[in-house]
Amino acid sequence: MASNAAPQPGDHYLYFDGHDDYVEIRNLRCYSVDHTWEFTVAAWIRADVDNFPTPETDREYVHWLGKGEGNHDRGTQEWVCRMYSLDTPHECPPRPKRTSFYVFNPQGGLGVGSFVQPESPVAAGVWRLIVGMADRTHTYIYCNGTYVDCDTYRGPATCGCSIMTSDDRQVVINPIHGSAPVRIGCQELHKSSFQGGISKARIWNRLLSSEEIRALYLHDAAPRDWLAAEFLLNEGQGPTANDTAYRNHGMINGATWAIQT
Repeated sequence: MASNAAPQPGDHYLYFDGHDDYVEIRNLRCYSVDHTWEFTVAAWIRADVDNFPTPETDREYVHWLGKGEGNHDRGTQEWVCRMYSLDTPHECPPRPKRTSFYVFNPQGGLGVGSFVQPESPVAAGVWRLIVGMADRTHTYIYCNGTYVDCDTYRGPATCGCSIMTSDDRQVVINPIHGSAPVRIGCQELHKSSFQGGISKARIWNRLLSSEEIRALYLHDAAPRDWLAAEFLLNEGQGPTANDTAYRNHGMINGATWAIQT
């Protein structure tokens, strides 16, 4: 019997080769943090390399799921899930295999988010369930059903959630719904790209409880209330990633179907 809800032998999942593979999902209002001010995104990911071949420019991380485009005055940045390579020479201290969930102002720049920094870098080829959440003031992240971190993106620090500063001032984020689509496997086109497998990507317009996240990890018990998107990525064929929540299906570009062994 499986010990968790990760893809099991014989299950289909979507494979991304690290070079402009992605699923693009048409923009909907319910994919934004400020729709209800309670937002959850969850997906199973499996990085198949230690160092990603196409990271962000002059950095060591890739964006594997997100909504937002343009780092400038007319940008539409919103949120992103990020993962670092094993080797991170631009970071001090190093961030080997760190996985993060960030929120941004529309113009981009510095974001605020929460992260998982494993004591021992997670091995290539290992499935993990990452859950990122945001309310009106904080971000949160869970890994494999367990709470890891929270951070304050506006207002005072509460509940032990840290505050990010720049030049001794708090970095404040005001998330705003924008026109960018959601993409799985990357955020912006022709920038960083994930290499590995992704399965069971979902968005809710509410925060999940710790108990619900644990059940999602163990049994794939996905609550249906306030479920805004559900891309199981298990079709096994065809160019479409089906949305089993609202039928806002995504188009697959480059990514290929694979079977868990």
